[in-house]
Amino acid sequence: MMLSRLFVIGLLISIYGVLSQRTIVRSVSLGEDAFIVKRETNVLPKNNKEVERHDDVIELNIGGQKMTTLRSTLTAVPKSKLSLMFQKENAKKMLSLDKQGVAFFDYNPLYFSYLLDQLREIKRMSDQSIHNLQISAPYMSSHVNFTHMLIDLGLTPDYFLSPTEGTHLNLTIDSLAGWKECYRSTYNTPFDLSVLTSSCNGSRLLVGCRLATNKKRLTLAAIGEREDIFHPCLPKQCKVNGKFKKRNRTLTCSSRHQCITQAKRGVGWYHVPHQTWGFVRGSLSFAVNPCDVSNLDADYRLCWSTQENIQQGFGDRCGSAKNLQNSNKWERLIYYIK
Repeated sequence: MMLSRLFVIGLLISIYGVLSQRTIVRSVSLGEDAFIVKRETNVLPKNNKEVERHDDVIELNIGGQKMTTLRSTLTAVPKSKLSLMFQKENAKKMLSLDKQGVAFFDYNPLYFSYLLDQLREIKRMSDQSIHNLQISAPYMSSHVNFTHMLIDLGLTPDYFLSPTEGTHLNLTIDSLAGWKECYRSTYNTPFDLSVLTSSCNGSRLLVGCRLATNKKRLTLAAIGEREDIFHPCLPKQCKVNGKFKKRNRTLTCSSRHQCITQAKRGVGWYHVPHQTWGFVRGSLSFAVNPCDVSNLDADYRLCWSTQENIQQGFGDRCGSAKNLQNSNKWERLIYYIK
């Protein structure tokens, strides 16, 4: 009997030991599972945008001074030369490297650091237009060198625009970059100058004309700043202390319809209120009745009659083609940038 009891007690102890061991193992397993689950909940899903972007840190050597920034800062202005340099597929092709393999730029470190701060701000402004890109120099005396750096890096508005100024003959539509069409009509439709304050309210305009059958190119075109186009005036009469006058301005055309243009970036704009609007190449003197009929430099002259004078005198022109006021074979076009 004694032996039987000892045997039973021993068996119970063994069973308890096994059960205890299993319980411990199970509790450990549960603990590990709980830890794993908790750790996984702190990891961003693979399809998260932040993971996909993989915004890595970039080291730079700027004139011998080391700098560090994010790739997203250097690519904040899409399609700029700087942005293209730091696209991963272009890095080895477009970058100069120092002995340590770090991207090297021969610029003033102060200027570049100031640029990085502005790029960080631009990065947060998703609705910024590249054509209104404004990156300022740290101080006035640095403007020239700072601007040259921006030009090198493709960070000026003109880098994204083509053409940028002047008068042009046979300008192909495919060559236009950054321009958006805002007005088109045939010459037999009276021109309404109010389009310059409504649909074509950009900071810079490209004004052109062409044969309606030739959709691939503009026969004649010119580019100007909005204020120069809409309110042309004589030299030293347009601005006071760098600001445009609002009153008592001497306009390019007198009440007797004699016009004297002052070229702005190669284009002389003119406007006779309630009569005509147009441009010539350079600074010229001429009469309008209601349009310009001169044969001097004829290919570079454009004139559009306004609604009030479409049937009076000599009519609209597109380069050397004149008296187009009743023609549906010629088109007026205006492009703009915001």
